Amino acid sequence: MKKILGRILVCLAFIGYCESASAQGFLKGLLKKKDAKTEQQASTDSSATENKIKKEDIPAYVARKVYITDENKQRIKNPDGTDKYVVELIRTSDSVRVSPQMAQEQSKQINQAILAIAAKAAASAGLGALTGGGKGALVGLAAGIGLSVPDILLIIKLKKDINKQKKALEEYRKSFDEEGNPTTAEIDSKTVKTLGISEENAVEKSTAQVQAELSSQEYSTPAKNESLDALLQAATKV
Repeated sequence: MKKILGRILVCLAFIGYCESASAQGFLKGLLKKKDAKTEQQASTDSSATENKIKKEDIPAYVARKVYITDENKQRIKNPDGTDKYVVELIRTSDSVRVSPQMAQEQSKQINQAILAIAAKAAASAGLGALTGGGKGALVGLAAGIGLSVPDILLIIKLKKDINKQKKALEEYRKSFDEEGNPTTAEIDSKTVKTLGISEENAVEKSTAQVQAELSSQEYSTPAKNESLDALLQAATKV
């Protein structure tokens, strides 16, 4: 009797295993079909959607040392005999000198937009990874915020640069005043490694040139271009 009961239990377990295996096989089949459909949609949508963001259009900032000269083009000296200089912030997207306060405010706005989109993309890709969706998982997100899949991938790459840019701007505002003058006598541009200041890219400008830059409209005007507009508009939709 025990032998018969044992055989019955073995048969039931085998049947249960087969049903489970069959269900798993059916589920895998559905996911495989969904994966193929999603990848095909990704390919179609990516080629049909125009890329709206260019990396070179997204404002970033570099520091440059400027020696101040007089009307005879001679370098002005500090009381201790050293050459007088300022350190200016240059916006890479248009090579214009900008206010450190304005640069920091716009950089913060851009950083927030990039982080919001990258976080949403990570969530979408994570969900897609569960079903093998890959880049196809980003298609819905891209369509929802009016960008292309390549735009989303570029934003993810830009995310790697934002912390470096944030630290550089913070270091600038700590080391130099609004006009680029060192905040203390001890500050040496060679020691400010974060800003990458070097003698190789130093230039000379007259006092009049420097004052003209400080009073220009561009100095305190945030960058504006189609790529930046697309990025900021997309961030409001995530």
